[in-house]
Amino acid sequence: MADLAKRLGKSGKVAEVCAEKSRAFDIAYAGERAYLIKIVRNIESVNKEQAETIKKCASVVGAEPLFISDHGKLPLKKNVVYTRHGIPVMRHETFLQVAHGNLVSMADRGGIKVPIRDLTPAMKKVGMSRMTLAKLLGVSTEMVRKYERGLADPGRDVARRLVNIFGQNILREVKYESPDVRRAFIGKAPFDLAVKRKKPMLISFKSSPKRVKNLEGVSDVLDAEPIVAKNLDDLDLD
Repeated sequence: MADLAKRLGKSGKVAEVCAEKSRAFDIAYAGERAYLIKIVRNIESVNKEQAETIKKCASVVGAEPLFISDHGKLPLKKNVVYTRHGIPVMRHETFLQVAHGNLVSMADRGGIKVPIRDLTPAMKKVGMSRMTLAKLLGVSTEMVRKYERGLADPGRDVARRLVNIFGQNILREVKYESPDVRRAFIGKAPFDLAVKRKKPMLISFKSSPKRVKNLEGVSDVLDAEPIVAKNLDDLDLD
C-alpha cells in the first residue's frame, strides 16, 4: 500500500488510512479524478456488502470506488480492468496507467475487450466503407456493424488495428455509475458518517489520535470537512 500511495503522490494528492483494522477503503487519491481505493489480495473474497459500503462512500464525496488486487481464481492481467459487484478491479500497475490518463482493456465473459466509440463518424470522415474496414480488421461486415452500434467491442488485436487506422480518439473511456447517496453510515475507518453537501462532511464519533489523523488526511484529499462529534445530537445535518 505504501508503495502505491507514494507513486500516486507524484501525480496528485493522496492519503493512506493507517493503523486501523476495520477500513472501508485504504487510500484516497485525487488526480484528474478522485478515487477511494480498497486493496485486497484475492478479489474473490470481497462480498456485496463490502462493495456497497465503498460505493456509498464514493458517491457522497464525488469519488470513484476501486479495488486493487493481483488475483482472483486466476492472476489478473496487466492493463486490463475487471469488475466485482459493479466496481472496477485492476492490478496496481494498471491503475497507475489509468491515473496518468492511459486507456486500458476491459475483461468480460467474452474475453478481454477494448471499448471504442464514434466508429461510424470516423469511417465517414475518411470515406471508408464497412466492407473495406472489415477486410482491414480481419472481421466480418456484420461485426463492424455491431461495433458501430455499440453492440460489441473489439479484442486487443482488432483494437490496435482500429487505432492504427483512426487514431487514439477511437478508444472510449469507461465510466462506472455510482448510486446517488446523500448520507452514508459507514461505521468503519476513517469515518462513521458521510453527508453529501457542496463541501461533503466526513464525521467520526471516535476521537483517537490515529482516527483524527486519518480523517483529516482523507478530508484534505477529497476537499471535505472533517468533523469529530460525540453523537448525532451534536450535529446539524439539515
